[in-house]
Amino acid sequence: MPALISQDGRWWWDGTQWRTRLVEGQLDLFWFTSTPEWFTRVIVTGLIGLIPIVGAINLLGWTLAANDMVRRGWKELPPAGFQHLERGVAPFVVGLVYAVALFLVVGVLVFTTILLATSGRPQAVLAIAVALLIFLLVIAWWLVSLYLLAAVLMASDRLGLAKAVDPTRLFALARANHEISLHVALIYAAATIAIGVITLPVSIFIPFGAFLVALALPAVYAIIVPSLAAFRVEPAAAPQV
Repeated sequence: MPALISQDGRWWWDGTQWRTRLVEGQLDLFWFTSTPEWFTRVIVTGLIGLIPIVGAINLLGWTLAANDMVRRGWKELPPAGFQHLERGVAPFVVGLVYAVALFLVVGVLVFTTILLATSGRPQAVLAIAVALLIFLLVIAWWLVSLYLLAAVLMASDRLGLAKAVDPTRLFALARANHEISLHVALIYAAATIAIGVITLPVSIFIPFGAFLVALALPAVYAIIVPSLAAFRVEPAAAPQV
């Protein structure tokens, strides 16, 4: 059922009281839970997110649209739908480029590990060392990608795909917005780890339980939206040639 909106559009009725639709002061982590139709918009966006590739792209676009609304002082999540697809292409491609690069490096290292492990006992120690290197590389990539998450989203949207692929530019932007980058990284990491912890037992007892828990992912992005709204993409943050 659509929310009841005041004539001037500044207020909505939640069933018990009138709530403002405008950003007033600093938003808390779960700011979106006091906005009209937030549950439906999160769930429907999460359902769309279950579609391979297309869902991930749409979710990124939806997040950027939410960021725009908060930056304009509007306290509301954007409506769910496929209209956010085009907006999400750039950040998705940037993430894909770095994921492919990691896959190629890890693939070479895994192949090297297999060769060493099957070359005889003297090479076993080297195989273990390379395997440890692979593990550390993946962990390092995960941590770096968390720190650069805000920069990837904002740079790809504000500067364009070509500039956002440049790692020196991303690191410059992340450092220029260090507190925001770190805040987004910590929130996203904690939220996704919590979802993962919940997913395991749910999947055991409920068929396709992991998919049900995945519906909460749009809420995770909604949590980081106020931080993204404060992220500044300035020319001075670009790498010096």
